[in-house]
Amino acid sequence: MDKTSADKYIYEYRDRIFGFALGKTRNIDQTEELASDIVYEVYRAFLAKDNIANTDGYVYRIARNVWSKYVQRLEQGRNNENVDNITIPVYDEHDKDELDTVAELRKEIGYLSDRQRLVIYMHYYDGLSVAEISSRLNISQGTVKWHLSDARTKLKAGITMNIEKDLEINPIRFGDMGHGGYTGNKGDTADFFQSRLRMNIAWACYHEPKTLEEIARSVGVPKVYIADEMAALEDFGFIDRVDSSKDPKFLTNMVIYDLRQNEDDRTLEERINSAVDTLCRIYFPKVLSDFEEAPDHWGMTCDGNDVNFMKYSAVMLAIKALRFTGEAKINEMAEKLMVKRPDGGNFIAYATLTDDRFSSHQIKDKYWACGEMTRVDVGDDPKKNLFSFSVDCMYADRKGGWRDNLDSDWVSLTRFIHDGRDSLTPEEYKRLMDKGYIFEGRVQPVVVKCDTSEMLREYIDHYVKDKIYIPDEIKDISKAIDKAVFEHDIKNQPKQVHDIIRFNATDRLGTMKMLPRVIEKLLDLGLLKPLTDIQKKSVFSILCLQET
Repeated sequence: MDKTSADKYIYEYRDRIFGFALGKTRNIDQTEELASDIVYEVYRAFLAKDNIANTDGYVYRIARNVWSKYVQRLEQGRNNENVDNITIPVYDEHDKDELDTVAELRKEIGYLSDRQRLVIYMHYYDGLSVAEISSRLNISQGTVKWHLSDARTKLKAGITMNIEKDLEINPIRFGDMGHGGYTGNKGDTADFFQSRLRMNIAWACYHEPKTLEEIARSVGVPKVYIADEMAALEDFGFIDRVDSSKDPKFLTNMVIYDLRQNEDDRTLEERINSAVDTLCRIYFPKVLSDFEEAPDHWGMTCDGNDVNFMKYSAVMLAIKALRFTGEAKINEMAEKLMVKRPDGGNFIAYATLTDDRFSSHQIKDKYWACGEMTRVDVGDDPKKNLFSFSVDCMYADRKGGWRDNLDSDWVSLTRFIHDGRDSLTPEEYKRLMDKGYIFEGRVQPVVVKCDTSEMLREYIDHYVKDKIYIPDEIKDISKAIDKAVFEHDIKNQPKQVHDIIRFNATDRLGTMKMLPRVIEKLLDLGLLKPLTDIQKKSVFSILCLQET
């Protein structure tokens, strides 16, 4: 056989020879020696013989002969160290059990550290000696031998250990993903978890710290394939390194709600619905009545001064008024929990979780509502200063969420209000029309003119509170709901997210999660009328301007 063909065949048989040697010696160090002897004899035989009819059988016979001679040498005084439970027998294409064992060995090699995986590959697959590996990797021969010995122990343990592989068999997937705070130029949670592998990595180390190898085993993917994913999630604060050891552990730093655990959801749902019923019976009727009777409608204006349309914004702000902790305290709590990201973002990351046993319609939240979306622009010209406040939910015909709520939209709309259509480029005007913020040349969102010199953001925070009365009964209900939500959400959650769970349960009736529930009830009671199609595009959008 010519050298080129011999080289090709010996490359194809190296891993098989390694498996044969490992199965016979049950010792990695001895496997190294035996495999090298077999490769040498097989290669010599290939070069000396042409037209081999049964290559597998030919190689097997040589391997058996070399093994017999090796055993004889051992019996003459060498110590045959026993490595229990590692059995990689001769490759037989008809023996499925043997092939499965070899496949498991390959997987176990993938779980080794980068350096040990490389040393194993160079030694057993490339056939390099300890000295050659030492030279190529610029490490001592003693270090190479240590890696080979340590890898032997890990391969033995990995093949024999019984590991739960739920994520490998039934991987999870994230449903809704979002943030609390503000994003950077790389986006929010959904932008970082576009791959299902990243989702499963985060879930694997959510309830307890795990090493990179333990995470790899949990998801059933070799470490080499998840290292880059882990690095990106760690760099942007979704996963924390919890120690500085040689083999550190990692812990997920975001809140994940497992939607598969919903045994007591119905009880909480009933309590929240009961609270909404009470709000719509003793709180919102007076709010809406006072708003309608106020000559200036609390300073709000809109296209045609449609009182029904403006009531939707009044309801939104009346919900905001149900925050008894205080805006300053809420902001302080949030700031301690938010994670500063390298791209300029600063937010708490959220996700809901399910798996393929559940279809999307089974986990869809009918009462979904995004958090408050605020935009601010302050410049040299006071009349151009603005603060916008908006919320998306089932009653708003907007699909883009925070990604489509651009600062430039509100700046353009403010310029249109002050300086007319000619102040906008055709592209700016078309975008405002497409969004429904301008219709037939008229401004659609609710506008509030602030006749005060205080910051517009602070103005809107207490704007409605000065105009409405909150009964003590509502305050008591609010406390009870906070307690119920916290007790529900804290179940099965790891310690590192308990503070976030508590924060999320604070003043729950005053969050925009209540908005679609309240609107639904008020419509049923006839206290609100349905919106027109154009109004649905700009509803729950308030633009605050400095009155000059």
